[in-house]
Amino acid sequence: MNVNRTAHLLSANHVPVYYAGGTNIDRFRRRASSTSGPEDWVGSVSALPGALLPPGAPTDVGVSRLDDGRSLRTLVREDRAGWLGPDLARLSFDGEIGLLVKLLDAGERLPVHAHPDRSFASKWLNSAFGKTEGWIVMDDAPGGDVWLGFREEVSFQRLQHWIEEQAVDDMLAGMNRLPALTGTVFYVPAGVPHAIGSGVMITELQEPTSFSILAEYKSFGLDERQATLGLGWRDALACFDRTAYSGDRLAFLQPRPRTMVENPHVRLQRLFDEVAEEFFQALRVEVTGSWQMPRSFAVLIIECGSGSLRCGAEERTTAAGETWVVPFDASPVALSGDLRCLVCLPPKSAGPIG
Repeated sequence: MNVNRTAHLLSANHVPVYYAGGTNIDRFRRRASSTSGPEDWVGSVSALPGALLPPGAPTDVGVSRLDDGRSLRTLVREDRAGWLGPDLARLSFDGEIGLLVKLLDAGERLPVHAHPDRSFASKWLNSAFGKTEGWIVMDDAPGGDVWLGFREEVSFQRLQHWIEEQAVDDMLAGMNRLPALTGTVFYVPAGVPHAIGSGVMITELQEPTSFSILAEYKSFGLDERQATLGLGWRDALACFDRTAYSGDRLAFLQPRPRTMVENPHVRLQRLFDEVAEEFFQALRVEVTGSWQMPRSFAVLIIECGSGSLRCGAEERTTAAGETWVVPFDASPVALSGDLRCLVCLPPKSAGPIG
């Protein structure tokens, strides 16, 4: 059978980065991993950049593997159209698929930081992608919060002063502190400063880069070169959105899931507004009967329950904590049983979600 014509169960894919975490990912997956790290990159053909790798680490850290050990990146490169479909295969850059999905477990509060947009990344980082993100809260700790956007406009000089002095309390006090309750959705355009509180676990959809400019960095054992991606603060500061987020602008960062289908067999919600579709799309699907997926490359995260996943004549069981990758060529694919899952999809320019 053509390897692209069926859905594939993915192995856990912990990625070691500079902050603590990972235990909530193991708990969600219902098994301890042989590797450690606060992020699990799901359905990923992206590798952690060499500058961020621990000494002695393999160069393909971050690239997903099927449960039989095969590299997803290798399979996609061998048959891009079969995996991605003609539209996404044509639009992809340097072997990327335009989408990176992560399980992220904040074992400690993440630093205040922002990500470059595509214009900045093209000019300074030789990349077609920036790092716009979307968060879906999977689990929240008591008092778990996120910080998102400045409450009032911050001058270039004030931000520069905060960073020079590492005035973290002042940075956080100047930002919107929002509760991160299970099921909450946040949209984080490139440039918007943010931090994630300790104990919060999210599914993150994002552009496929690891570009972060860290306004807060010394307490995480990092230096200015690492905090600015080697650019220095004079240039790196330009990627921060220093405008005020309040009222409607703050609500824009907190999209409300929109129900598209609801019947005795399935409840289907679109999680992000149309503005995010340039970067990613996400559905939450509650199945109590059967539901056929739209034809697309997709990453599935089974949030709870159990059931089966059918591709043509092949049917496999699935349960909470599993992650799957679905090639374009696998269509038609149907979920059945009693389960809830996230369906993470590439940008709409690569094909509608249906």
